[in-house]
Order: sequence, then C-alpha cells, then structure tokens
Amino acid sequence: MIGILARVTDALAGRAEAANDPRVTVGDDLILVEVPNPEGGAGGPPSGIETLAGIAHRPDGTVCEVGVDLETATVDTLLGLATGGETYLARAVGLATANALSAPDIDWRTGDPMAALAGDVETIATVGLFGPAFRKFEALEVRVVERDPPESVDAPDGVTVELFEPGECEAAFAGADLCFVTGSVFIYGGADRYLAALEAVGVSPVVLVGATASHVPGPAFDAGVDVVAGARVTDPETVRRRIQNRECATALHGEGVEKVYVTRGDTPDALELP
Repeated sequence: MIGILARVTDALAGRAEAANDPRVTVGDDLILVEVPNPEGGAGGPPSGIETLAGIAHRPDGTVCEVGVDLETATVDTLLGLATGGETYLARAVGLATANALSAPDIDWRTGDPMAALAGDVETIATVGLFGPAFRKFEALEVRVVERDPPESVDAPDGVTVELFEPGECEAAFAGADLCFVTGSVFIYGGADRYLAALEAVGVSPVVLVGATASHVPGPAFDAGVDVVAGARVTDPETVRRRIQNRECATALHGEGVEKVYVTRGDTPDALELP
C-alpha cells in the first residue's frame, strides 16, 4: 500500500510546482509556511485565499538540521521534505508546506472533536500523549500509546490513564470506543502501522488530530480515518509574529489559528460535533 504521506504529496505536486516565494518561520514550538496562492485564490473551499498558510508542531529532538536552505528552497523542495526529510525537523517543515498547499482543497468545519465525546463513551485510546486534553475527558479510561512513555501521568479526578509502548498498540486499542491519533506520527513514523492495527481490532471511529495533520484528508480517509481534526491558519501575519515571539501553539488558538475538522461521512456516533 502506498503510504498516506506519499499520496498527499502526489496530490499536491502540481500546486507545489506552480507556487513560488515560500516563507518559512521556525519557532520554538511551531513551524509556519506561507506560499502565495498560484491560483490567485479562485475557486475551491475556502475561496479567495491569497496566501496559503500551514503550520506543524516543531518536534523535540537533538538533530535540528533541515538539510536545505530555507531562504532559497523552492516550494517543491520543501514539500518533498515531508517524505524525504532526513531529520524530524525537516519532515515537520515538509508537513507544514503540505498543510499550506492543502488549504484551498479542504472544506473545514469549526470544532474540536476532543471536546465532543458522546455521553456513552467509556474507553478511549490515543496515539500520543495529549496531556492538556485530559481535562476535556470525564470519568474515562484512557489508554495512551507513546514512543517514550513516562513512568506516570497526572490526570484529572475520574480519568484513568494507562501507558503502552508502540509494540503494545493492539492491546491498547482492543475494546476502545474510539481512538485519537496524533498527526506527529507523520514526523516520527508509524502512521500506516497504527491505522492497520486499529482496523485489525475493529476500533471506530479513528480521529487523526493536530495541526501537523492538516493536509488533504482523502489519503487518510482511504486508510481508515473517520475524522481529521486539524488547524486552519486564519491570520498568517499574526501567527508569524507570535511564533517569532516564541509563543506556544496553545496560545494561538483563536488568535490566528482555528481548530477545525472534516469527516469522511456522517458524524460518528461516538462524537457530538457541531
């Protein structure tokens, strides 16, 4: 099976070749890529976009080289880093580029699936440790698959958290009412493997979540994802300035960045989305 990211970059290749003059801003927590719309903003939802902008989380890690000159790299070169980058940071730059180029093609709706769990949900699985999101969960069992799990996790009263390593993912997924998969799996690897494991144990719905996953959703939907929950950049200039001021991603919600989602079909029963 062709990987999700390879299909995403193939879908965006024509726009990447037509675009020019990219601007990349790398902050402590986020990466922003801005590209003048080569199609002039005409057509497609949302219409009238002059500047295509996308963000991705800057990954942790000791290797912080991108491998290309961000001042002179073409849009096509930046997009290629999503699948061909040799460091985590390079892949994140490529994903931010993919997210920017995807902007005209996604009919986003405003909302946050993590804050929209149906009342009968009892057990959720996550790929990635969404610590700040635990306050949105109430009286739930949360099974967390994490690359480097800590010894323990602080959780609100009534929320039970159990940690699993990637090799134990099927045990974590089995019997869960739904699963949230962090978009960072496209940086660190494993997206296709996790989705195959979720399908094998019959978990549904699967929600791909995070700013890093804000690219054309078709390939993810074809791989079994039911909802893509990402981030739309509504004010690139504000986001750029605040990234340069070393502000974190959370501070940008409602301040140039909007939480959004798109579904493969009808809203899954496990979620109560607007």
